[in-house]
Amino acid sequence: MKFPLPASLLALAASAVQAQVPQNQTGPFFLHITGKDNKTIDGYGGACHAGAAIEGLCFDNGPKPDGEHLNYGSFFFNYTGDQDVGGSEVGTLSWHLQLAGGDPAFVPSPMSFSFPTTSNVAPPMFGTSSSTGGQPVGFDKDGKLFAYGYLDDSTFKPGVPPNPSDAPKAYYNWFVCWQSLGAYYYHSVGWATSLPPHNPTCEAVDITQVMV
Repeated sequence: MKFPLPASLLALAASAVQAQVPQNQTGPFFLHITGKDNKTIDGYGGACHAGAAIEGLCFDNGPKPDGEHLNYGSFFFNYTGDQDVGGSEVGTLSWHLQLAGGDPAFVPSPMSFSFPTTSNVAPPMFGTSSSTGGQPVGFDKDGKLFAYGYLDDSTFKPGVPPNPSDAPKAYYNWFVCWQSLGAYYYHSVGWATSLPPHNPTCEAVDITQVMV
């Protein structure tokens, strides 16, 4: 699968704010996506157009991206070094929107989850602006991508305030599903906020960092 970038996006992104250099950054790297139960799922993630300077994380059941489409499958991890989960750094996953002859040559696009009102599956979306600065995630000692949290509302009781854990817990609720991303319908990555996923096309996957 190839993910062409419309020329109109380049013009829009050229007006974005100057990219800021993170304190720490790793990358570029690929996101290797493999099925937990369905072993025929074995491919890579790539940025796919979902709106003006907005990309989803699509799944291509095939070899690593290469050639002119290398950028669409290459990602970066930005972190401050002052927070970890189980000894693994946490920060933001980003994709670089490349500009045609622009200065800067690219604009970082941090990943955030887009929470729909009618599903418990939230697709990751990359955008050049984010009010939250991006969804906090990390890579564990095996290179697997996780998100994390302190509270599990399935344990809540009426009138009893929850007691957040001092140690955040890593979660791996990644799936590949057929999803609507804006006006597009893609085979793409989703995050299930609870299990099982509401979308019947979803299949559980691991997402592993593989350095370019």
